[in-house]
Amino acid sequence: MQTSSDQTSRRQFLNRSAMALAGGALLSRTGALQAGPMNQPIGFQCYEVLDNLNKDWEGTWKKMHGFGYSFVDLVTFSPRQPNIASKTTKEIRQGIEGGGLYVENGHFSYANLTTDFGKTMTIGHELGLKSMVCAPGPRRKTADDWKWMGDQLNEIGAKTKSEGFLLGYHNHEIEFVPVDGQVPFDILTATTDPKLIKFQLDVGNLTFGGGDAVACLTKYGDRCFSLHAKDFVKGKASVPVGEGMLDWKKIFGLAAKAGIKSYVAEVGAYGVATLNGEPLEPSKLDVLESFRQSAIFLNAYKG
Repeated sequence: MQTSSDQTSRRQFLNRSAMALAGGALLSRTGALQAGPMNQPIGFQCYEVLDNLNKDWEGTWKKMHGFGYSFVDLVTFSPRQPNIASKTTKEIRQGIEGGGLYVENGHFSYANLTTDFGKTMTIGHELGLKSMVCAPGPRRKTADDWKWMGDQLNEIGAKTKSEGFLLGYHNHEIEFVPVDGQVPFDILTATTDPKLIKFQLDVGNLTFGGGDAVACLTKYGDRCFSLHAKDFVKGKASVPVGEGMLDWKKIFGLAAKAGIKSYVAEVGAYGVATLNGEPLEPSKLDVLESFRQSAIFLNAYKG
């Protein structure tokens, strides 16, 4: 829990950092000055701004870049956003790059990477991706289901490797909720081939699921290619990065030790209830404002 003095200090920090960021160089793909954790560029998960993109395609990309983000962690668009759902890969890439950003990683469904594998590879090449993240498959209820998922990832990973893409897996909370006396994330790491599968570790999601971010990074940091910097406050659906309970000094220190070079901000999407069905308090901040504050914290982070 933060005291009023803690909150005042953080506001002062954000204000000072905002001025410093405004006066300095923005991060760039090739670029020289980078101020985020481990001097790496900072990205954002675009799932949470899909509605914004649907309303203002060009403006939203530019606004995110203006906040201090360098790249987008891309997800597939859905019919819920009709203005962007029909965009071609060329139009998507033009929008991202026209907004001053770049993209190297994309999230795809299990079906995209199995039944629609060829089409998905074409999309990946057209977007210029370096890695792809596979969503959980349809079997998630037992320990054997998660072993099956690990085997599936190995098969898909061998195929994506031949296409020039690293295959990753991004955790939600369910991978840290024990089933049959085992933690699904432990099963996935034990089952998958380290040469084929890397993990995009979402420290907020795993905390929401009952896991320990520091313990997980200590044990599995070398299996991770990317870190989703997502904060957590018990009972709240969303907080800006740096506003929650996670120990970022330890988290970023372990990430640096593990050689992780991809840092992606995410600001919410825990749903509307806890795992026990208790309602979560919605954020009082607009999602773009939450991303703005997160960018200030991350770009000014010095360890």
